Amino acid sequence: MSQDEDVTIEFKGRHDHITERMQEHATKKLQRLSRFGAALTRVEVVADHAHEHPEVELIAHLRKGAPLVAKERGESFSGAMDLLIDKLEVQLRKWKEKLTNHKFPDAKEERARAAEPAAGDDKPAEETYEEVVRKSLD
Repeated sequence: MSQDEDVTIEFKGRHDHITERMQEHATKKLQRLSRFGAALTRVEVVADHAHEHPEVELIAHLRKGAPLVAKERGESFSGAMDLLIDKLEVQLRKWKEKLTNHKFPDAKEERARAAEPAAGDDKPAEETYEEVVRKSLD
């Protein structure tokens, strides 16, 4: 995440500590989630036995709603982080899709089509309010 965003990344190690190198790798991978930065407030990286077959858990806290959780066990910390980022991206995309208005999914296209005159219309276009006012002032 970039410096100007207020997303904090917390690292927690169970039964082992997370090295500086692991933290840098995780932070670099979490950069992919920056497009969801407005929705995210905090990301927790929890690693259990970080050096031998780690079980890594990502918890993404959102501004609204319940946190999103992704867990993965892998051969290495970096491999597990790569898989977790993919899982969390999918969850964030689904969450973002839920926020869109599904009641009128094609409303934007309908309004655009209504504003365009049809190709077969020979009628002159209706005058706008501004055109009527200009004519009355002349």
